[in-house]
This record gives sequence, structure tokens and C-alpha cells, in this order.
Amino acid sequence: MKRMNKTLIAAAITAVISPLSANAQLEEIIVTAQKQMQNVQDVPIAISSVDNALLAKVDATVVTDLIPMIPGLTGSQYGLATNTWALRGISSNDWSIGSEPSVGVFFDGAYIGRNTFATGAFFDVNRVEVVKGPQGTLFGRNASAGAISIVSNTPEDVTTLELGVAAGDEGQRKLDVVGNWAVSDTLAFRLAYAGDRIEGQREDVSNGTEAFTDRDSVRLMTRWNPTDSLEAVLRLNYSEADSNYVSPYSTDFNTADPGEKFPDKYALTETSQPDYELARNQGAGLNLTWELDDDMEFTSITDSRTGTNQFREDLDGTAADALIDAAFFGPFGTGGANAVFDQEGEADTLYQEFRLNRWGDELDWFVGVSYYSEELDAVPGELAIDDTLFGFGTLALSRLENRADTDSYGAFIDATWHATEDLSISSGLRWSQDEKDFCSNVPVDDIEVTAPTAGAVCEDESWSEVTPRLVAQYDVGVDAMLFASVAKGYKGGGFNFSPVDSDGDGVGDSVPAFDPETSIAYELGLKSTLLDYRLQFNGSIYYTDYSDFQMQTVTGAGVLIDNAGDATTQGVELEARYNPTGSLILMATYAFLDAEFSSGDLDGNDLAFAPENTLSLGVDYEHGFLGGNLNWFAVYNYTDDYYFDGANEVDESSYGIVNARVTYTPVSESWDIAVAVDNITDEDYAVDRGIADFGLGDEQLLQGDGRLMRAEFNIRF
Repeated sequence: MKRMNKTLIAAAITAVISPLSANAQLEEIIVTAQKQMQNVQDVPIAISSVDNALLAKVDATVVTDLIPMIPGLTGSQYGLATNTWALRGISSNDWSIGSEPSVGVFFDGAYIGRNTFATGAFFDVNRVEVVKGPQGTLFGRNASAGAISIVSNTPEDVTTLELGVAAGDEGQRKLDVVGNWAVSDTLAFRLAYAGDRIEGQREDVSNGTEAFTDRDSVRLMTRWNPTDSLEAVLRLNYSEADSNYVSPYSTDFNTADPGEKFPDKYALTETSQPDYELARNQGAGLNLTWELDDDMEFTSITDSRTGTNQFREDLDGTAADALIDAAFFGPFGTGGANAVFDQEGEADTLYQEFRLNRWGDELDWFVGVSYYSEELDAVPGELAIDDTLFGFGTLALSRLENRADTDSYGAFIDATWHATEDLSISSGLRWSQDEKDFCSNVPVDDIEVTAPTAGAVCEDESWSEVTPRLVAQYDVGVDAMLFASVAKGYKGGGFNFSPVDSDGDGVGDSVPAFDPETSIAYELGLKSTLLDYRLQFNGSIYYTDYSDFQMQTVTGAGVLIDNAGDATTQGVELEARYNPTGSLILMATYAFLDAEFSSGDLDGNDLAFAPENTLSLGVDYEHGFLGGNLNWFAVYNYTDDYYFDGANEVDESSYGIVNARVTYTPVSESWDIAVAVDNITDEDYAVDRGIADFGLGDEQLLQGDGRLMRAEFNIRF
């Protein structure tokens, strides 16, 4: 692929948007995954992109809203910082400060190391690019499963104001405000706010308390072009979210009506103390782009973030004292005890990347260095067990005080050689160095569930890895291309969040470490644009071999993160868009996945969040109506059976969800009104399941949203 500069890209997009739609041709999708602006059909990697128009139609506010549009993406969204995202069956089931995520999230090029920072990122977004498979050179930090790159809207050269409001059943309320102020040809500001709330779909059967989730986010951006060759984009952001729907509820113990299961799938049990989660995040970023000449560009990306998270839940999801009593005290139980799990944490992160790009007739390349640091403080577990029958007070208290400091260094180079008019070879290499210091302290307080420590127990480790990639791309005429790739992936090692008693003296004296996870990925792919640019069809076949796969497990020593053995993932992904007329677009995605452990105690088990089949079908139809346009949009997403855990003890049955939206826009396009329905068929499904380990085998779950309806109104000035 030859270099495409910004002027040519803008001209191409304008040309495509205007006359081609009338001729029933698909619009180009522009991505920057390879550090240059390219048509997604020219990029020889497995990448899916969702632009701002489609993001609005699916009402995407969190990563999992993208699942119908991205083959190979699965996972669950619950709580504010405990989300699970999986690409091709690879996910993380641990959110402690001693480990790394498998799916890397990047915002305007900067690495976001903690899930909580992604809570407020999905608003005023230009596009989301999802790159599947191990990533190293294309992004500033390694990602063993793939990368989700969120690209925001930057300030424009016009002055505009956009307002959006929405309201619906179950207490849905939403407000969006975006203002763009062009001060001059070289200076512009953009202020965006997004707030949403939902309440009332779930209710405590004992006291009538309604479950809710409330989010507010604001972002201020400044774009300054002091010269024709230099651009500076400054970002300031703040987000706050809180929810009381964070704890799973037990399906087998209904304390409001003992002996009966819940009469309503959205009923919640009364808990010993109110559940809640509160997340606050703020940050600043600066992107500098300096065009040294027509063929060379220097980029600097700086990002600093601070976040806090507070969390409380009832462990068994019920108010039934007997559960906790049986678990901790057995036949000598006190007759009743309540357990409350509290955790809180603070994260300070800094990301810096310097990159130099060069484009040529025969050779394109970029080289860069990156640095990422984390300072994390957490009390990941404060477990209080209080006697409730005889009034003896607190019988056991376990408090963990943890701190983790991480310094990650990287250097990378990537080059593409255009060997012939049709054949290109890309190769890249990344060196990574991760240094971690971890301290854990368990104060002596009452009766300890976890072994107390004689002061803080501290450990430090460092790991390094070199990860190459090699890609061959062959253009089959002007309408299709084939690619083949091999890449090595790497995920740094880390530490468990709880110290262990290694010599049996009752005192915690060490913090177990776990090794890095590595992988080798092989892929064959096809990208095609056919039928006079009316049909796009992409497909890929892949096989990935993971060594020292990291997973959180429950053992006799407690909850530990360990290298569970080797794992393999293999599958097929298909993606198609078809525009038979100028007003109708049909969309389809399909993914077949075989992901399982290939060694260790879990040999033969399926990986978590790895359904064998996933399918989505979408329709986007627009026609004239009352002097304007009426748009009908609907998407169906099917998810096959899958497990929530690597032990394959808790599974979810297959389910399908249909979402739809109808939007009217007048010819002036100065406003629009829409009616949207999510989960039209009110399908039952869970976003998380588990077995409460209290000796009674009760199942716990977090229920997914049922049918939700709302009306939306947007106006533009």
C-alpha cells in the first residue's frame, strides 16, 4: 500500500460520501492501525472498525456494545471496573493490581492500562478500531489478545453546537452536549459532555430498593496549529460513575419467601449491607504531530491519568446468615454471620511515546520508543464476618493493603517493502522490558482469614521479551488482496494480591509471582471489494498457541493467579457489507472459535468467554419521508453456549438479542428524532454466573438487561 496523505484521504472521503451513495457503493472506512491513514480494505491484518454513525445507531457506550459489529469479540460488562473483554477467546479473569489485561485499550494512541479508565471513554467518538491477535509493534504496548483503539473527535474548523436528550422506561435518562468553537484557522476548542442513568429494572424483593447505574463524563480538547507543519492536540477529561448493581444474587435462596426461587428474573435479594461501586477518573493528554517534510512525520503521545474506585458487595448474594456460617465455622457455627467484602484502590498512570514515520515509493517504515508507568494502591479485600445471633461482634477480619509500581519500556520498528506492484512484505520487531515492585501487608486484627504479615512483604521482578511479526500481502487485481502473517505475542508477568505462609508458621512471608505469557499466532486472510464497490467481503483463518497462559484459579491456598498451562485458539472469522441499492445496506458477521487448554490441570477444557459460534445480521435502510429521511436500523446477535470460567463449572446457554432503531431526519439535517428498542424479545441471559463456595452449592448470577425502550432527540446549531 502506498502512502496516503491527509489531503488525499479527505478528498477521497468526500468523493465517496456524495455521489457513490447514490450509485449504491459502499463508503470507505479509514483506519490508522498501521500508523498511517488507510482504507481498512488495504490493511493486511484482522481489523474491524465502527465509525461514529454506526456507533450512534447501536448506541455504543461501552466496549461490549460493539459485539454485534466485531466478529471474534465477546465478553461481559458489569460493574464499573470489573469488565471482561475477550478477543478470539482470550480474556483476563482478574482485575487485581498485580496483573496485566489481555486486551489492550488505547485512547487517541495512548495506552489505558486499567479497565476503570475506559468507563468514560465512549462518548464523542470518531471511530473504534479493533485489531485481533497479538499486538506489539503497531501499538505502544504489548497486547496478547488484541487491541481496542478508541479515536475521539478532534476540534474542527467550524463553530457548532449539538444537544441530545433521551428518556425511556426503567428510568433511562441521557444528555449529550458537544460544542465546537473555531477561534481562528489555527486554533479550535471542543467541549463534550455525556451523562446517562438507568434505574428500576431490578428491585430488591425485601425492601423495594431499585438498582441503578449513573455515569457522567466531560472532555475538553484544544487543537492548535502554530505552523503549517505542527499540530498540537491537548485533552483534559473527567468521568464519574456509580452503581449499586455490583453483587451477584443467589438464584436458589429467596429470603423473602424461603424455600422458593425468585418469582421474577430481575428480583434481587436483600443483602446484609448495601452494595455499591464508585469510580472517578481524570486525566490530561497531549498529542504532537510534526510534518518534517512531505514523506516524514514525528509524533509524540503523552497521557497522564488518575483514578479511584470504591467497591462493596455481599459475598453470597443473599441475606441468609446460614451460608456464611456454614462456610467459615462448619458444625461449630455461631448460628449466623454476615460477610461484607470491601475494596478500594487508586491508580496513577503515565504513558509516553515518540515515533518517527517515513513513507516512500518502495519502503514505508516507522520506529519508536515508549514508556508506561503505574503506581497502584489498593485494599483489594476487607472481609468482615460479624456474628448476628449471639451478638459477639466481629469474629474475623481480613484486610489486604497492596501497592504495585510498574515501569514498562519498549522500542519498536516496523517496515513495509513494496516488492512489486502487487506484493508487499511487512516486518516488525519490538523489545519490551517490564519492571514491577509489589508490596502486600495484612495487619493483625481480630481473627484473620488470611495469614497476617509481620509488616509489608515486598517482592520485585523484571521480565523482557522480543516479539517479531512478519506479513506478506498480495493484491489480486484492484478488488481483492490476500495476506499471511505470523506474530509473537507477550503479556508481562506479575504478582498475586495476597501473601502466603510458605513455612507454616502462621505468618505471611511471600507474595507469589507468576511468569509472562507468550504466544505465536498464524493467520491467512482475504479482503475484497466486489460488484462495483457494492459488496465488501473479508475473511480470515487463524491459529494461536499460548504458553504459560495466565488465569485466576481457586485453590486450597485461596484465590491465586497462576500459569495454568498452554492453550490454543483457532477459528474462522467472516465479515460482509452489501449495498444492493443506494438506500439499503445489509451487514453480517460470523465467527467460529475453538479455544481450549492444551496442557496442565485444565487440559481439554474450553477457555472462558469462548463460544464456538457467534453470528450477527444487520439491516440499515433509509427512504424519503415527510420531506426528510426515515432510517430503519436493526441488528441481531447470536451467541453460542460458553463457559464463564476455565474450570468449566459455570456455563451460559445460547441466546440471541435483537436491537432496533427508527430515526427521522429533516432535509436540513439540523435535528433528528429516534425511537430505539434494545433486546426486543426480552431474551434471558446472564453477564456473569458463579457458584458460591459456601458448601451449599447455590448458583449466583448477574442478569443482563431485558427489553429497554427509549425516545431520543438531537439538535444541531
